[in-house]
Amino acid sequence: MLHIADADSAENNSGSSHYVVTPLSCSLPNRREGGPKASGEERLKILPGTRLHSICGGEDDSEQYYCNYGVNEEYEKQFRAAGLRVSARGTQGETRAVELPGHRFFIATLFQPQLSSRPEAPHRFWLAFLRAAMKFQKAGSKPSARRPHHDQPRAKTAKV
Repeated sequence: MLHIADADSAENNSGSSHYVVTPLSCSLPNRREGGPKASGEERLKILPGTRLHSICGGEDDSEQYYCNYGVNEEYEKQFRAAGLRVSARGTQGETRAVELPGHRFFIATLFQPQLSSRPEAPHRFWLAFLRAAMKFQKAGSKPSARRPHHDQPRAKTAKV
């Protein structure tokens, strides 16, 4: 997406000269004891006009984290140039989520919705993802001129 041949996460320790994911410089204020730098809850500012905003229903949100790495802010201009849009920021303005407008569901978050999701109360992010998947599946069941018809019988192969 960014067309950087050796783009990587510093977590992989690959020796790349282009780490787009780097160690967090400081901990969340309410860090869990013994947890990673970003463990616990953090307030977010969801940017209006984004898919994440429509999922969360507003600009202010609070989400759960459990990680030591985040987006290398030096690459934000390149993300934008590649079509990615920042859709959430942390309390200090750090990138916490990006999305690809126009894609059926391309949202990358630093927060982890699974940490606050329960069987009886799934996180709204997962519900939105499942709705998008069902919409895609339903659209995929209709014949399209661009896709091959996989439901037609296949040619039989001879046993050798």
